[in-house]
Amino acid sequence: MLTGREVAYAVFGAWRLAHFDLQGVAYFDRSETGFWHSFAAALIVLPAFAVLTMLRFADTPIAVGWPAMVLIELIAYTIGWTAFPLVMVTLTKLLDREEEYFGFIAMFNWSSVIQVLVMLPVAAFTAGDMLPRGWLEILGIAVTIGLLAYEWFVARVGLRIDGFTAAVVVALDVVIVVVITAIADLLLSGGVV
Repeated sequence: MLTGREVAYAVFGAWRLAHFDLQGVAYFDRSETGFWHSFAAALIVLPAFAVLTMLRFADTPIAVGWPAMVLIELIAYTIGWTAFPLVMVTLTKLLDREEEYFGFIAMFNWSSVIQVLVMLPVAAFTAGDMLPRGWLEILGIAVTIGLLAYEWFVARVGLRIDGFTAAVVVALDVVIVVVITAIADLLLSGGVV
């Protein structure tokens, strides 16, 4: 059973990794149990994801009703949390890093808590037009680069791979997210997949 202490350690470890501190790795349970427990991060992040979704669609009309929108977004959310770990099963075999799989996914999942905490205020600033448009674009680019660098670092230390291979892992995650988001947006606009 997941304990509050384990959650606190994992989030603190993710926070340390966000500072590019290798010592952050020590705060994760990198066992199979830690792997399964790390999916609790999906529940922790869910309320922030709901807010991000509402902000994203604040000025965008959707062609489906609210129940359908919630269902589509929840399915996309679930697929988003499972697709990358499933793809990484094969990729870690190809990279001869199978022994790092559980620990890496645990670190990757818990890092989502930090990523969402960074994205939430940026989305709020953007939705509320709290800064001039140019500043919002610069902020968005800076945050995106920072989060990609963070994910790259997690991949590099979590899988114990070189920088280029870590960049490929990050690119793979980005492609998965873009595809899932595009399909969800198509469904929300009333299109057919």
